[in-house]
Amino acid sequence: MKDCFYCGSPVDDQATRCSYCGAHQKAYRMIIASSNQAYNEGLVRAKRHDLSGAMVCLSRALRYNKKNTDARNLLGLVYMEFGEPVLALREWVISKSFAPEENEADRYLDMVQRQSGMFDRIDNATKKFNQAIAYCQDGNYDLARIQLKRVLSSNPKMVRAHQLLALLDIREEKYIEANRSLSAAARIDTNNALTTTYQQEVRVHLAEARKNNKKKKAQQSRVVDFTDGNDTVRMPRQTFIEALDNSKSGLFNILIGGVIGVLVCVFLVMPTMKQKANSDAASALVNANSQAASSQSDANSLKEEVKQLQKKLDKYEGQSDVKGSYEQLLVAENAVKEKDNGAASTALEKVNKTLLDTNGKSIYEEVAKSVDAQVMKEKYQEGRDLMASGDYAKAIQAFKTVIKIDETYENGDALYRLAESFEKNGDTDKAVKYYTKVAEDYGSFYKGRNSARKVEELKAASEEAEDTQR
Repeated sequence: MKDCFYCGSPVDDQATRCSYCGAHQKAYRMIIASSNQAYNEGLVRAKRHDLSGAMVCLSRALRYNKKNTDARNLLGLVYMEFGEPVLALREWVISKSFAPEENEADRYLDMVQRQSGMFDRIDNATKKFNQAIAYCQDGNYDLARIQLKRVLSSNPKMVRAHQLLALLDIREEKYIEANRSLSAAARIDTNNALTTTYQQEVRVHLAEARKNNKKKKAQQSRVVDFTDGNDTVRMPRQTFIEALDNSKSGLFNILIGGVIGVLVCVFLVMPTMKQKANSDAASALVNANSQAASSQSDANSLKEEVKQLQKKLDKYEGQSDVKGSYEQLLVAENAVKEKDNGAASTALEKVNKTLLDTNGKSIYEEVAKSVDAQVMKEKYQEGRDLMASGDYAKAIQAFKTVIKIDETYENGDALYRLAESFEKNGDTDKAVKYYTKVAEDYGSFYKGRNSARKVEELKAASEEAEDTQR
């Protein structure tokens, strides 16, 4: 006995219509059977680690029967194995709403709750993956690569991260690294269409590379190179028999040439060589004297060149490489998002701005601007609190930090409070200096007019004190 899908009344297994409402049961049973068949096919594919195929089959099963909790629970497990925990939780929660009692989804949800740290780690990896996509869209491929490696360290089963990293390797023609990433993705999802497409492309390029290497090695094996003075001579490689056959016809000529060469050497070359040796000895003596005279100037010029090269070396010594600068820039950006101003400032100090590209410099400026804004806000409030407590010396340092970044902060209020702190701390000269600047820059405001009055009062008091001392 089963319940009628329309009115819920019990219906015999052999009945074609409900005896209470008259609803036709045959078509409904066919739909349920199709859903179960799709579920069975999805189960087989999941056991084979064909996650993409399993997703298709299980989604079809749920289109036929959304209350098929077995299919929905299995789809959640497939999503979890695929590295998509949020989608897995969605399916299990829906399954539990359809069947609150005796549902495997309860066990899966309890497992996730017991391992909350694991879920948070995977969720953060998903956010970093989305950030990597944004970097790719902006053309920051180095930052995207760093972010993807962090994603895979937190969630090594995330197929989409493996695929995107492989795509970046293909873009840079690093086909061996791309094949390694795609193989990792294929071990998780054996029949993923996108992974298969990328693998076919990579295999074509790898085959071409192997073919070119074989041709190069074959060409190198057919020739022999040797050096004759400053020249490199390349000639075909021959066996001993081939060389002997080719040389028989010239042996006689070689012997005659050798005899003639000996006679020429004895009667013509030797006397000339003796004369040349005497001339060379005299020239060598003259050259030695001239070289001794010029050696001191050459040594001085070499020392100067060493100094110049050392200056260049000192200039570039300690610079971070490109990868290190991008990594520190990424740390600074994340620290700003987490409102950790100290960590962001420390990371920015380690970034070599000259090694960044245009997009990297733009991100650097945005992060630095955010850090400066937060520093000014914190130091300005700190200075006000210190003034209220009467600690004017520390208040001066806080306001100095603010105006060093932006003298116009809070429409000149930071500059005005710095002057006021100097006045109350007994430093009249510096108080007059900063009051004067406020009066010049903000003369149309109350703080400007009040600063001008303060300047006159402080100068008058200073003159009166000098007259008293006289």
